[in-house]
Amino acid sequence: MKKLQKLILAMVALALVIVSSTTTKEVFAQEDSLDVAVVQLVTHSSLDDIRQGVYDGLAEHGYTEGENLTINYQNAEGDLNILSTIAQSVVAEEPDMIFAITTPVAQAFQNVTSDIPIIMTGVTDPVSAGIVDDLENPGENITGASDAVPYEDQFELLLQLQPDVQKVGMIYTTSEDNSLAETEQAAAVAEEMGLEVQIEGIASTMDMQLVAQTLANEVDAIYVGSDNTIASAFETLLDATDAAGIPVFTTVDVMVGQGALSAVAINQKDIGLLAADVAKEIIDGANPGETPVRFLDELQPVINFETADRLGIEIPDELASEVMDIKDRLGEE
Repeated sequence: MKKLQKLILAMVALALVIVSSTTTKEVFAQEDSLDVAVVQLVTHSSLDDIRQGVYDGLAEHGYTEGENLTINYQNAEGDLNILSTIAQSVVAEEPDMIFAITTPVAQAFQNVTSDIPIIMTGVTDPVSAGIVDDLENPGENITGASDAVPYEDQFELLLQLQPDVQKVGMIYTTSEDNSLAETEQAAAVAEEMGLEVQIEGIASTMDMQLVAQTLANEVDAIYVGSDNTIASAFETLLDATDAAGIPVFTTVDVMVGQGALSAVAINQKDIGLLAADVAKEIIDGANPGETPVRFLDELQPVINFETADRLGIEIPDELASEVMDIKDRLGEE
C-alpha cells in the first residue's frame, strides 16, 4: 500500500512538472489573439519611439490591434507611486504578457508578478538593476531587449570631434539604478582613455538648470546616456551647454536630433522592434527565464551638423564620410 501511495505521489509530481513547463506554450497555442499590457515610465519622444517599435514589431509578427491584439497602454508620467498602482492593476487583469518600457517599470512589475511574462525594453543594465540574474539566463519570468551600447565607441567619436577635450561632465538621475550604473561604466571607460570625469546627480527635472549651468562652466563637454529624467529636461541642458559653448554627447539619436553633437546611436524604435521579436519567442513557447536578453547588432555614428556649426566645431573630412547626418537618420527635412 505504501509503495502504491509513493508511486501515485511521484506520478502527480511528474505531472505538475510537465504542466508547469508547458503552460506558457499551451496558453499561447490555444489562443488566436494576444492580450498585452504596455507600460511606459513617462511621455518622451525616445520612449514613445520604443513603444511604437513594439506595436510595429507585433504587427510584423501578425498581431494587429483591433483584430487579434488587445493593448492596455499605461503611462506613469514619471510618478513612481502611480507606477506602483499601475503595476498592481495591470497584473490583476492577467494579460498574456507585459512590455515594461524602462528600468523602473520593469522593477515595478518584478515586484508584483513572477508568473506573467515581462518583456523589458529600454533597460541599459538589467543585471546591475537587479532585474535579471544573467543576460544569457535572465531567470523567472523576465527577458527582453537592452539599449546598452559600447562606451569605447562613444568616447572615440568624442575625441575625433574634440581632440582637445580633457574633462567630461556626466549627469545622472539619483533615483534611477539604471542611470547610475550606466554613468559609472561610462566614467570608467572615459578615464581609461585619459579623460578626467566629473559626475553630478539630479533628483528631478527641477534640478537640471542649476546642475547643468554649474557643470557646463567646469568641463569641456558633457556626456549623457539613456536617462529618462534627463531626456525630459534635455532642452534645459542644451540651453546651459550652448551658453557655455560646449557640446553634449549621448547614445540616443533622438537627443542628437534635439541638439546634442553626436552619438554612436541606438534607434529607439529598433529597440521596440527587438523587444517584439523576443515576445514572439515567448509566444512560440520559449521560457522567459531561459531566453537571453537581446542587444542591437548595428549602431550608427550620427552627427548634428547644425550643432557643430553653431559651436564652431569642424568635422574632419575622413570622419564626415563615415557618419550619418542626424536629419537623414531621423528622416527630417
